[in-house]
Amino acid sequence: MTAVLKGLTWDHPRGFRPLEAYEHPEVSVSWDRQPLSGFESTPLAELADQYDLLVVDHPGLGAAIEAGALLPVDDVFAQDDLAVWESQAVQPTWASYQLEGHGFALPLDAATQACVYRPDRLATPPASWSDVLQTPEVVLCVAGPHAGLMLLGLAGDRSGQHLLDKTRAVEALCVLRAVWSSSRPEPLLNPIGVHELLAAGEATYCPLVYSYASYGQATSGRAALAWGAAPRLRPDDADGNATLGGTGLAVTPRAYSKVLAVTKYARGLLDPRTQLDVVSRVGGQSATQAVWESPEVDRAWNGHYAATLTTLRTSYIRPRFDGWIAFQDDLSERVRGLLGNDDDPAVAVDRIEHDYRKVRHG
Repeated sequence: MTAVLKGLTWDHPRGFRPLEAYEHPEVSVSWDRQPLSGFESTPLAELADQYDLLVVDHPGLGAAIEAGALLPVDDVFAQDDLAVWESQAVQPTWASYQLEGHGFALPLDAATQACVYRPDRLATPPASWSDVLQTPEVVLCVAGPHAGLMLLGLAGDRSGQHLLDKTRAVEALCVLRAVWSSSRPEPLLNPIGVHELLAAGEATYCPLVYSYASYGQATSGRAALAWGAAPRLRPDDADGNATLGGTGLAVTPRAYSKVLAVTKYARGLLDPRTQLDVVSRVGGQSATQAVWESPEVDRAWNGHYAATLTTLRTSYIRPRFDGWIAFQDDLSERVRGLLGNDDDPAVAVDRIEHDYRKVRHG
């Protein structure tokens, strides 16, 4: 008898095609879809009452845990399974779902900010932000949370003691302001909008945006795009600077009585052969390391994986406490304002840090 589960993913081909394409011989999952904005706008506590499986992003974990909307993965899966999945995940995706001594999702989709460009117009993407200023037809991704996520990628304090490294943040705001003033005056764009703009030939280059490998294949009226490592803020930075994205597969308390079916499904879905042969072929962006290191997958998507892997592995993991999502939105609004005014960036960074401490620590 086939076990039946109900799941919710995001309403983009990258989010739903892999899950709909994968068929488990013993477990059937009915997948509903929500807009990408639903990750932040719809409380997971509401969704947990309706679904057994949720595709989630890591910045919302704090609120979900506080609401009791997700089960710790070590309450659902055997330690042997978890050890295998951790060893197979491209890092730091696994770490991003660890909080308060537990994991709360299994890495499913991996993404980071990187540069995207038209290879027919730009032979080599800029290696540094100073070089970005010399690049024609630049567009920035600043809609929704993305203006703030650019700043975090460039200047997030990785020690965890502060939100921002002040010196880097001031430097980053100055260079972002300079790029903004010379970039194309497009409407505020999210990552999909940026990729669409470049694919249609209306811009040449975006220095920092969450990448979509599916744009590596040309379609009617849309050119194939290429990617590169995130540009360095400083010449002596070891790697480009970016903020981690992606999604994970989480289990709700509603599914507690269906643990055997959930385990069977997860084992099949996360198997590297499924990720290589099913997920990658339909445009999924797997969090499995074998996919990111596969020359065949890389060729199929115009070099996306090899070009962005180093940036992915060194990406900044955002805070995940209850209340972070609202602060993230406010941070992005502030950064958008700073791009178009002449306020002192040092004063602005101090205010951001002060308000972050209030939200984080009360």
